Amino acid sequence: MNHVKKRAKWLLPILALLLVLAGCQAVNGYDVNKALLGNLDVKSAEESVSFSLNAVPASGISAEDQKTIDLINSLTLNVSHLKLQDNGDISAEGTLGFKKASIPFAFYMNKTVLALNVEGAKKPFYFPLQGYDQELSAVGLDKDKTESVGKLVSQFVVKNLPNPSAISVTPVSEAVYGEQLNLMKLHAEVTGDELPSLLKAFLKSISKDTEGFTQLIDGLYDYLLPVLKQESTSALLEQYGLSDIPLDNKEDVVPVLHDAAKLAVDAALLVYDKQLDKLYQSTPEIKTVLSKDTKLQVDLFVDSALHVRKQNVSLNVALPNDGNIPIRSISFKSESQIWNINGPVKADPIAVDGALNITETRFTPGSILSNFDANSTVYRVLKDDLGITKKSAVIDPKLYDTVVKGKTTMIPLRYLANLLDAQVKWDAASKKITVIDDVYGTTIVLKAGSANAVIDGANVKLPEPVIFDKYGRGYVPLRIVAEALHADVKVDDEGLIYITRD
Repeated sequence: MNHVKKRAKWLLPILALLLVLAGCQAVNGYDVNKALLGNLDVKSAEESVSFSLNAVPASGISAEDQKTIDLINSLTLNVSHLKLQDNGDISAEGTLGFKKASIPFAFYMNKTVLALNVEGAKKPFYFPLQGYDQELSAVGLDKDKTESVGKLVSQFVVKNLPNPSAISVTPVSEAVYGEQLNLMKLHAEVTGDELPSLLKAFLKSISKDTEGFTQLIDGLYDYLLPVLKQESTSALLEQYGLSDIPLDNKEDVVPVLHDAAKLAVDAALLVYDKQLDKLYQSTPEIKTVLSKDTKLQVDLFVDSALHVRKQNVSLNVALPNDGNIPIRSISFKSESQIWNINGPVKADPIAVDGALNITETRFTPGSILSNFDANSTVYRVLKDDLGITKKSAVIDPKLYDTVVKGKTTMIPLRYLANLLDAQVKWDAASKKITVIDDVYGTTIVLKAGSANAVIDGANVKLPEPVIFDKYGRGYVPLRIVAEALHADVKVDDEGLIYITRD
């Protein structure tokens, strides 16, 4: 758990790097903030995006870790055509690269559904979104105000973030979707060692920005007021002695909230350096992340209407060499082009009639594979490259509830079935048990107290009959049933039982 917490801390500087480049002051007379905020007013557009990863392995890693890194480095995402319609509908088509495979896909989302179709799938997958608006309404949030609040937060952040040390603006001619355009190129870089001072400058700026800070709180107050008035929230306010606050008296409450928020920021500034030193002492590995080897570079190409038409982003993150992870650094690269901004755009819908509702489906390796053509690329990637059907377990008969009858090890059927994702059906009238293999569809029919079984229609004699203990748990001969479910069983010199399936 401590390792998880430490890794979570490493992510904070990465997120902060991205945040710093979200806002800059004017450069050579060019209003960078307006350029960055220009895309907030885009209602429709078309876009292409590519994304790739590259992990640098640590020295002396295992062959298994190297295999995982090779898989990471083979991942690419290319969205050849993304469409944003003015009503908010989005569609995209592209390919997912994995090792040497290329898997075409299509995506669509509107207010009621999110749908995905993959080449080789027998039917599309979809996730219903009808309940989203109701959930927002249930907690008192107005979905129509969400976008305006998002803009308000973006404007506040962009206004107050300082410039990194490396930032420039130059006029260039660039091709966007086959059209040569005169654009302004905004280039910026931030390294990990700059981050603490930039964040401190940001806190100082918002502390002084009384007008902007008050406007932000004012907007958030309107948005969150219905939530604050709910019974559950009122009880929480009462618990902290705040139940008498006149929530409807906005003119008086907002200035008080601003003063309280400013006090919190000022208090954070007072202890900023000391807390940073404590962070370095408690988590020395973070010094690697916050070093010059961690770098974010962004190139934004902006047109005369202050719309970003092209964007190149690269982020390299240096990671601690503490033996917890097999990677020294990981880098992300993304390139995008945007055209037809606020023009007529029609998203391409995916029909969901007869499609697979993922909220109503129990996904197991077998059920996943059954939705794809066995000869398709995606089927091969899932089964062979990702190994989703692979299972393994180690059983110590001394610790686990197994039973030995003669020379046969008996195991609870439910445990074995769950391990191998098999389905178990019990017929109380006939005392028959039917086991259905998840991946291959093999059917095993057993009967309580009987050593006779039927496997895929063939009669098979079990070494021992099926038995039930006083708790009603059914025990079956381990090896023969596991092998019928396409698993291998091995026993080592210490008596440990290994169950594996490819």
